[in-house]
Amino acid sequence: MEIYILKFLHFLSIFIAGGIGIGGAVVQSVHLKAKQPPTPLVGRSMQILGIMGLGSLIVLWLTGLALHGIIYQGAYLGTAFAVKLIGATILLLMSIIGNIHIYKSSMNKTPPNARLMKPITSIGRIALIFVLAGAVVTFNN
Repeated sequence: MEIYILKFLHFLSIFIAGGIGIGGAVVQSVHLKAKQPPTPLVGRSMQILGIMGLGSLIVLWLTGLALHGIIYQGAYLGTAFAVKLIGATILLLMSIIGNIHIYKSSMNKTPPNARLMKPITSIGRIALIFVLAGAVVTFNN
């Protein structure tokens, strides 16, 4: 039963993180094209979504580690799995750095630094590609 609960939480976290990632990208794109900063309410909403996204990444890590331990007894699953873990680590780090920056910006009542946030977002998206590619190759059965 525990494996089903872990898988459910893992997939739920993927759903939440994916939705927040896509939604956040759309909101950022619309504001960039309009050359207008988000309203305070949109900014606050994005801050909450960022925290939710970070939380879902942490749950993904915890459930993923637990599933790896239960299903594979912690065995080395190959290079593709290592690439997946490296990508997931980078993605988690980018989320932490972005959330800390946004938190500090909101405390200082200044907009987030676009020169910092753009590479964080780009690196996170590239890392996500490695996560997905590594998962597809590792779990191909």
